[in-house]
Amino acid sequence: MTTTHAHVVSVLDEPIAQGPRASAAELDGRVDEHVRARFLTPDDADWTNDGAANWVAGHVSGLAYSHAPGADHLVLHNRGDSELGVLSVPERPGTSDNVFTHLPAGSSVALPSADSHVLQSARIDRRPVLVGQILEGRDAHTGEPQMILDGPEVGEVDWDQRDPDGIFWRPGDVDFGVPTSPSFVFVDPLTHGVHHTRIDSEVTIHNRSDGPVAVLTVGADGPLDLLVAEPGESVPVPPGDQVCYVQAPRTDGSPTILGVMWLAGGVLMPSALPVPDRRDHLARNFLTPWSADWECGYNQQDHLDAEADGVTYQYRTGAETLTIRNTGDESIAVIYNLGSDRAVAEIAPRGRRVFPVRSDADTGQVFSVVGTRRGGTAGRAASVDSAGGFVPGASGRPGTPTNYGSVVVMLGTVVYSAIPKKNLYLAWSDRPWSDRRHRRHRRSQH
Repeated sequence: MTTTHAHVVSVLDEPIAQGPRASAAELDGRVDEHVRARFLTPDDADWTNDGAANWVAGHVSGLAYSHAPGADHLVLHNRGDSELGVLSVPERPGTSDNVFTHLPAGSSVALPSADSHVLQSARIDRRPVLVGQILEGRDAHTGEPQMILDGPEVGEVDWDQRDPDGIFWRPGDVDFGVPTSPSFVFVDPLTHGVHHTRIDSEVTIHNRSDGPVAVLTVGADGPLDLLVAEPGESVPVPPGDQVCYVQAPRTDGSPTILGVMWLAGGVLMPSALPVPDRRDHLARNFLTPWSADWECGYNQQDHLDAEADGVTYQYRTGAETLTIRNTGDESIAVIYNLGSDRAVAEIAPRGRRVFPVRSDADTGQVFSVVGTRRGGTAGRAASVDSAGGFVPGASGRPGTPTNYGSVVVMLGTVVYSAIPKKNLYLAWSDRPWSDRRHRRHRRSQH
C-alpha cells in the first residue's frame, strides 16, 4: 500500500496539505493485504445485503467531516488514535459497486458518493467491528448527513492527543475539576459562526468561524471526549445523556465558552448558554422567510453582481435538477420551495448545491439567490456580574440583506434568470480529473 499526502478539504478554505490520504488503490477496492486482514472489504464472503452476521459492536472517537469544495463528496477527518475502515454502499440494500476506504489515524479522505457508509475499527478475534454509520441525504433541508455513532467510554481518550497544544479547556488542565469555577470567558456563538443541527436524536455542531472550535462531552460518570472542528468542519455528538461544552480557544489563558448543550434521553434540554440552531444561523447571515425583516420590501436590499462574485447556475431543458455554484469568497444562500415548505440552502465558497425541479410543473419554480448581510451589530455574550451572578447574552441586530436575483423554471424551461448560466462543458470540466479519466476509459471500451 502506498500512502500519499492528502489535501484537507474545507468548505470555507482552499485545500491545504494535512495528513496522509488513502491511496487510489484503496479507493477502488485493490486493498493492501495487511489492511484487508484487519477490516471487512467488499469482496469478503461475510459481506452480504444484511451486513455481516459476525459483526461485534464497538465505538469510535475523534471524527469530524466537511464537504469537498465544488463537489458533493463527504470528507471524513479521523482525529482519533485508531485507524478506521469505511464501506461505502451506493444503494441500500446491496453489495454491488461497494467501495472500501482505509482511514488511518490523523488522516482525511473524500468518500465516494453513496447512500450510506459503514464505519469499522480493526477486527477483534478475526470478527469485524461495527462502530457507526453515515447516512447521506437524510435531511433535504440541511443537506447534512446523519451520523450514527457510539462514542468512547469514560477514561478511554488521550486528552493530550486530542489537544496537543492545550488551547481548549479539558481534563488534565489545572483549572479543570477544581472546587471553584474557572474564570470563564463567554463569546456569542452566532457572532462566532457556530450552530447545531439535529436529525432525529443525532446532534451535530457546525463551525463556520475562522478558527477551530471544540466540543467537550461529559457524561454522568465523567468526561467522555473532546471533538475538534476546524473552520468549515462539523462534529457529530454521539447520543446519550451528557453535557456538551462548545468552546473557542482559550482567551488569555481562560476557558472560552460559546454555549452549553444538555442532552437527556435524546431530548435537548433548556440551557442558560444555548447553542443556536440552523434557522438562527441562517437568519443572522442571510435574508430568510423567517427573518424579522422578510417583509421589509425589495428596496431594502443591496443588489450584488452575480457574475463578478462567481455565482452561476446550470440547468438542462427538461431536467429534474438545477445546480447553483458559488466560486466566490463568501457564502450564499438559495431560497426555494421544497414540497409545501419554504427552504433555505447555504452554499459555502467554492461549493455547489443541486436542487430538485419538477419538469412538468406549469407554475414557476423560483430559486432566489441571496448573499451575506452587510453591517449589523454583534450580539452580547453572557457574563458574570460583580456579585457572581450570571447575566445571559443577547442577540445582535442582523445587517442589511443582499440579493443576487432569481432563476425561474416552468415546464422544464428557464423562463427568467438574473444569474449567469454555466455551460455544460465547464460544469463537466470542474469534476475531479480521476472521474473524467474513468468516464473516458469506459467509453473507449464500447
